[in-house]
Amino acid sequence: MAEFIEPEMVNIIHQKTQKSMTISMLHLPKGKFMFGEGSSAREVTIDYEFEIGKFPVTIKEYMTFVEDTNSHVPEWLEEDSDYNINTGTDDHYQNINQDKKAPIVGISWYDAVAFCEWLSKKSGQNYRLPTEKEWEYACRAGTKTKWSFGDDEEELSKYAWYNENSYGQAHIVGEKEPNLWGLCDMHGNVWEWCEDWYDEEEKHKVLRGGSWMYNANGSRSASRNWDYPTGRDNDVGFRLLRTLP
Repeated sequence: MAEFIEPEMVNIIHQKTQKSMTISMLHLPKGKFMFGEGSSAREVTIDYEFEIGKFPVTIKEYMTFVEDTNSHVPEWLEEDSDYNINTGTDDHYQNINQDKKAPIVGISWYDAVAFCEWLSKKSGQNYRLPTEKEWEYACRAGTKTKWSFGDDEEELSKYAWYNENSYGQAHIVGEKEPNLWGLCDMHGNVWEWCEDWYDEEEKHKVLRGGSWMYNANGSRSASRNWDYPTGRDNDVGFRLLRTLP
């Protein structure tokens, strides 16, 4: 089984406040894996190395981008919005975890892409969303089972926040056990935007990983979901990928 390379810390300086933001990335090797499950599973080769975020992007990290660009405000903080957690009339976000170490939610696919573009410009590196093949390769970490730890659902609570243990909200990243390659929150906590279109008509974008709101089945390594690229929800965030030279 392939082994990951030790995390690389990426330090970004906030232009306006000069505050630093550190993101932990894991460097993954080339390899082959079984993409999907059941009769539709097929072998896929990842013939390049890449880096992927150890955790989903957090509120602190995302809000550094918002403050620096004065744009792409998450839905629950938009002024004059029915969804605003302080002034809104819709309670869709009233129970979200606002801890700065919790994953960002309430952002569209376009918002996530804009964050990647901003970070690329700041760092001089190439950041983007993972494809779903890259995402599943990272999630499986060399395994072929339902989850990266095996097939026993009784073990899921050690690795994931999902509807049986989340108490109705996302949780601080990294509180559960990582997979074999050191990646945290690949199962549950928040759905993660991927680069791909879900359908041939190119109307929906792929979501992976399950969330605090979904059941155990939704957090499987091969589980797929979708949303409109403009969609924003209280259990959808994203994870960074960095393309290597």
